[in-house]
Amino acid sequence: MAEDPTPVTLLNEPVREVIELRPGQQAASLYALLVGVRNQAQALLGRLETRGVYVPRQGQREVVRAHYVATRNQVKVLSAVLELDGLE
Repeated sequence: MAEDPTPVTLLNEPVREVIELRPGQQAASLYALLVGVRNQAQALLGRLETRGVYVPRQGQREVVRAHYVATRNQVKVLSAVLELDGLE
């Protein structure tokens, strides 16, 4: 109804962290971004491995399994990229 408050969803929730670049300040290096992405992927992988995922229907298991394998491969690839010489 009109008097009901708007529920907070992923689309309208307030932004929690804003990274503001000031004039003359540079964005993070490619290496730093790749380290951050690898760390997040490792955290996700750890979560999937330690606590597992429950899905109500058998057909959904394939999607979760594909996501797990993709995340595992992403961690391997990012780790390999971070070992490259001359990465800027």
